[in-house]
Amino acid sequence: MGFCSFSNEFRQMKLLPVAVVMVLLATAVGVGMAPIVTDSGGEEQPDPEAFSPSYATASTAELENEQSSEQNVINVLSLPSDSIERSDVRRQYADLGPAAGFDTDGTTTQLVTRSLAADLEAADDSERQALLEEELEEIEDEVETLESEEQIAIGAFSNGELEPRELLVELAAIHQSAGTLEERIQVVDSYAETLEQTDSSDRLETLEYDLRMLKGPMRAHAVSVLRGERPATRVMIETGNGEIALSAIDDDVYIREINRKGLRGDGQNTLADDRAAELTEQQYPLLWNQSAEWNLDISTSESVFVMSVPFPGGELQTFLDGASEQTFIEHQKIPLGIVETGESTSNVQDGLNVTVDQTYAGGPLRVTVTDAENDEPVGATVTVGQEGQESQSVGTVDENGVVWAVSPREQFTITVLGEGTSAAFVDIDPPSPESVTGRE
Repeated sequence: MGFCSFSNEFRQMKLLPVAVVMVLLATAVGVGMAPIVTDSGGEEQPDPEAFSPSYATASTAELENEQSSEQNVINVLSLPSDSIERSDVRRQYADLGPAAGFDTDGTTTQLVTRSLAADLEAADDSERQALLEEELEEIEDEVETLESEEQIAIGAFSNGELEPRELLVELAAIHQSAGTLEERIQVVDSYAETLEQTDSSDRLETLEYDLRMLKGPMRAHAVSVLRGERPATRVMIETGNGEIALSAIDDDVYIREINRKGLRGDGQNTLADDRAAELTEQQYPLLWNQSAEWNLDISTSESVFVMSVPFPGGELQTFLDGASEQTFIEHQKIPLGIVETGESTSNVQDGLNVTVDQTYAGGPLRVTVTDAENDEPVGATVTVGQEGQESQSVGTVDENGVVWAVSPREQFTITVLGEGTSAAFVDIDPPSPESVTGRE
């Protein structure tokens, strides 16, 4: 196909910091998560030389809060708080109905793909050209249908017409369909390369990247949960203006994906390869420095730059628009072991000492439960409740008295049930990503 892929060989040689770099998803007010929130691009695109990323740097945060130079922040793309139409956190369980549907659809598509390959193999060049054109048109129609279904589902959720579980099932199905269509595209591409004259390269590239934008780590996680491959988990969903953010905790990893296609511009591509790397390094300095390598995929037809930055136990992947130079899709997998929190709230009640360490709304929070007299960890069950909603179980603390959860958007209450009849409550008002970074 026509896309390009670059691997940063010289960065593979760089040494990681001698000291273990600790990841701060949020620190004290003014230091935490830094969303990249800008207006969507229009006919007038920003001057690349004048582009100023909308994130707080660690040095600025340190000056304002007199923090140690070893403290850093992980920046995050977020939905602007004033644009959010609906925010909800619900537990997602296994559901064999949708899961069976995924498998049935996948099997059907695989049969179609095998049949297509057999037909292309048996055809002569002229017949093959006609078959490829017909298949391309069909795939383009199917991709357009998936994009439409995604927008309809997001809009229905925002309007209260779709429950969280139903939205997740729909997004999981779209993720699965995108994956099977990718397999068909690979077959089409392999046979298109056998023809001396074909104009399918740009179309195939466009389709490939359109499908990548319909997938994500949270959608893949939803598929695994629905199939019963992963345990039930609480999922944070936020939508607004047709855009969506999803987050959850899977065992010891925080997973997040956000899609803000409204940030894309409609002008000419002005983003150079080295500029894409430079912007990613500036926007995500800590994750960039934790990685020994990075990879850049470029769609010339779509003007999309996909930057992948793996690091121990996780990965950052961003989609940058070549016209607006904005990150409009972000995928993160962050090990909880390297998460450092910011604002803490504690309460001593009924013999229990409960401390809640926050990051930001939609981000991970840590609940620690100890004995109020000797400060030793105690066994306890933790729930999260919001006004007008039934409390949801977060889980049982580990041997260190700790359990992690995803923070809701609005005020909530942490309820801790200890041994016997002991109980403690902590009221939490989570900061938005914007307020944590001091953005208006």
